[in-house]
Amino acid sequence: MPDPELALFGDSQLIAGNNDWGGGTDLAAAFAAVGAFGLSPGSLDAAIFGPVEGGRTAQVSGPIGGVVLVEAYDAGTGDLPRLVNVSARNRIGPAGDLLIAGFTLTGDAAKTILIRAVGPTLTAFGVPGALVDPKVEVYSGTDKVAENDDWPSSLAATFGSVGAFGLNPGGKDAALVLTLAPGGYTVQVSGVGGASGETLIELYEVPAP
Repeated sequence: MPDPELALFGDSQLIAGNNDWGGGTDLAAAFAAVGAFGLSPGSLDAAIFGPVEGGRTAQVSGPIGGVVLVEAYDAGTGDLPRLVNVSARNRIGPAGDLLIAGFTLTGDAAKTILIRAVGPTLTAFGVPGALVDPKVEVYSGTDKVAENDDWPSSLAATFGSVGAFGLNPGGKDAALVLTLAPGGYTVQVSGVGGASGETLIELYEVPAP
């Protein structure tokens, strides 16, 4: 996407927005502090830096379509408050038109993560054209760590423990729980059989018992 515009909402209220990030020193320093790659000072990329409290939704738009990367970094210090969940919704298409999310775990201990690809359950929230049968795959580099097609009912208690909404029992949504070592990971969501539709990908930190 040649010129993305970023808007941050709390419920339906616009909290902040940015079109061109402008090359400011405060933003450049924030990028470096969280380990984000730099942006060219004169580029038309967008960025927002500031405090967040509660749930927020970021929306990206542009004058024309294209591929865009949306990133969320926790720039706070200490353990509380902290970012515990991030999700993204987009349309999955055939021929490799995937929904992809990346995440990084820091520190020196393994962490447990809940990963979900929600398709058919979106219909209950009024989302039209939901993907009938999503599949989720998790990679470390080029190595596949795990995958899931239809979520197991044993995860229902985990959903409740992290505040995730329930999924239809016996439904075609996908979900898995993984305990992962520190490092970078990629989540890919596709439609089984090359199907298309709206899909929500979610990542939750699962607290230690």
